[in-house]
Amino acid sequence: MAVADIIDQVEKLTVLELNELVKSLEEKWGVSAAAPVAVAAAAGGGAPPAGARRLTARY
Repeated sequence: MAVADIIDQVEKLTVLELNELVKSLEEKWGVSAAAPVAVAAAAGGGAPPAGARRLTARY
């Protein structure tokens, strides 16, 4: 099966089916799809990105 065929099949899945697929793959391979997000957030150290402006509310 070609990658394009896999993509075509995944596009046909519902959100619930996609969720089940992700959980099954995580379980099978012992990985977590959420891990990179946690690592990226921790690496930021809470500092705003360069050039970011502080938003203030004016009433």
